[in-house]
Amino acid sequence: MNRQIGSGSSRPTRRDLLRGATAVAAVAGFPALVRAQSDSIKIGISAVTTGRFAYAGLSQVVAVRMLFDQVNASGGIGGRKLELVVRDSRNLPEQAVKNIHSLIDSEHCTLIISGESSSAAAAINDGLRGSTAAACFQVNSEASSLTADPKKFNPLVFRVARQGIHDAIASGATVSQLVKGKGIKRWATASPDYSFGRETTQQFIDYFRHFGGTMDVAVQAWPKFGTPDFTDVVTRLLSANPQAIYSLCLGGDLISLIEQGSLYGLFQNKLAVIPQYSDYGVIDVVKQPLAGVLVENRYNEGYPNTVANRTWYQDFLKLSGGSKPTNWSWQTSAAAQFIVNGLRATKGDTDPVKVAAAIRGSTAEVPFGLNGKVTLRAEDNTLINYPIAFGTSIAAAPYVKDWVAADWGLILEQEAAWKKKQGYA
Repeated sequence: MNRQIGSGSSRPTRRDLLRGATAVAAVAGFPALVRAQSDSIKIGISAVTTGRFAYAGLSQVVAVRMLFDQVNASGGIGGRKLELVVRDSRNLPEQAVKNIHSLIDSEHCTLIISGESSSAAAAINDGLRGSTAAACFQVNSEASSLTADPKKFNPLVFRVARQGIHDAIASGATVSQLVKGKGIKRWATASPDYSFGRETTQQFIDYFRHFGGTMDVAVQAWPKFGTPDFTDVVTRLLSANPQAIYSLCLGGDLISLIEQGSLYGLFQNKLAVIPQYSDYGVIDVVKQPLAGVLVENRYNEGYPNTVANRTWYQDFLKLSGGSKPTNWSWQTSAAAQFIVNGLRATKGDTDPVKVAAAIRGSTAEVPFGLNGKVTLRAEDNTLINYPIAFGTSIAAAPYVKDWVAADWGLILEQEAAWKKKQGYA
């Protein structure tokens, strides 16, 4: 096997942001390992389980445990129990790479979930290129190039997550129609300064214009991921006097932007398009919730509006001790379901090449999917036909109203054209 992988603010620790983290950590089996079983099938996960973004990583661990508990209760895989091995990356790309190395070499995991940011995901993919040591499931990175660029393709790496180009096409088409005839032309943007933020923001601008919208971008702010103080960002946005604001900030960063921006009236009398504002980890924590924001479904109990989705939500609450699922929860749960499906297809054989072959191009039944299903597209190992919809934020539960579903036919058509333009197809 050719294994290449290896080698001052109070806000980051705010209790509100990590509410429920202790209960979730207990469920997750920390410090890092569920008690080993000699005949178990080990599945590894590297995620952010401490610090500013711990709520996301902990929710991912709960999502996997929820599914694995169900599988184990029904007899496991050919009588063997699934065992989850957890590593905390602390939101550090170099630590994430070390975690993958440890899961492969020390824990002998051949199936690994990477709950890491785009920068860490890229480093992990680079380290796994040419290796058959493990199949890796990227469940956080939304940077389109991660799987769209054939130069980066690895047959043993899957993206089981939403993708920037899909969201950009859907949001460009939807938002351009929603603002039609309202005279909104002057925009400002504030998105994280790494590949996901820069790629997807530009893609939104391009598709907003493509679908007939008029947009003059007055200013663009690029806060570093994990920035606790958004004063400079808020000042820049206010000075541009925009009619509309678009932001891809997420988690604690988005909480900072909203709370600090609200102090200075940043969002007053403006259209705000903030896709990530629908995450429970944000809307449950913001002290003065914003109403009227255009958001995208990240995860919401009410979308899809099905019994299966609502039941999954309630089951998650029970296991987590009250902490709510996030966008990363359902994505990680979907990855875990594909892993289970692959192991069932191979009759428990954990050879990553065989498991990857079994799930490539397959459809999995999941409670939060459109029509109860999601698909791993064979040509680029990426997730499609997952729920994408847009709604308007309200100040109380269910926090979003008037969901408008995106058109997956349009998304796939425009994505194919985009790939060709980028030289990816």
